[in-house]
Amino acid sequence: MQEPKSRTECEFGMCPLQDYSSDEEIDLARKSLMRCSMCKNRFYCSPKCQKSDWKEHKWNCSALPVGGLPAATVVEINNEFKTEVKHVVAILKEVAAALKDEKKKLSAPMLSPLLKIPSELPDCLRYKRAIQDSDKFKYRLPIVTACRLLLVEYVSALDEAPRQEYEDFFASMLLPTSFCEMYGPKIAGRPADLSPGEYAMLSQVMPMWVMPAIERAKAGKKEEVGKEAVEENAGEQNEGMRWVWLAVMLKRVYNAKSG
Repeated sequence: MQEPKSRTECEFGMCPLQDYSSDEEIDLARKSLMRCSMCKNRFYCSPKCQKSDWKEHKWNCSALPVGGLPAATVVEINNEFKTEVKHVVAILKEVAAALKDEKKKLSAPMLSPLLKIPSELPDCLRYKRAIQDSDKFKYRLPIVTACRLLLVEYVSALDEAPRQEYEDFFASMLLPTSFCEMYGPKIAGRPADLSPGEYAMLSQVMPMWVMPAIERAKAGKKEEVGKEAVEENAGEQNEGMRWVWLAVMLKRVYNAKSG
């Protein structure tokens, strides 16, 4: 727990605040709200409520890029890393193509390539945090792992100005209250250290960031532009489509039960 903060409600769903008999008791408890020392965005009236809520909160909790917290994980962007990312992107493309018909029933053969993502990665690139109900939903780990790798690669390629624009875009989004208000700076500052829930959320919203690049690429194909511009647009489209494929996985496969 850390210092009190200006929130008015304890965020544990079964907080005893709900059972207090007087407004005075509630006001007293609210004045003493404390926040999670890791993500600094979840608020509780007592250590007991924080401990009780951890069962759910842990899936969306990760450190902010500020002093006094564990150092951010550094993933070396070398040839091995780039090769693994290409392999992951190829798998996403393959499965997304199989999922193109939304009426088609999901099947193990259709989704089996996803399981290669975590199993074939070198240990240094694997995601080590536990994922909620991964024993029931075996495709969650591949999707989260893919998002983590794509995010690390994407952020590492950003210069200062584009990175700030990227941070501002996500910091301004109205995300669910279980996610940190500084989500933008966090994903740019600690891209390899997000929680499972944050990677899942990013898989859902990242297409909104890359869609303009995809539209530029489509427009470039229709217009008479120079070869260099066409190649640049094609690169942006390829970069963007991988996030679209990942969003498809999240929508249709993330909660698909193992069978």
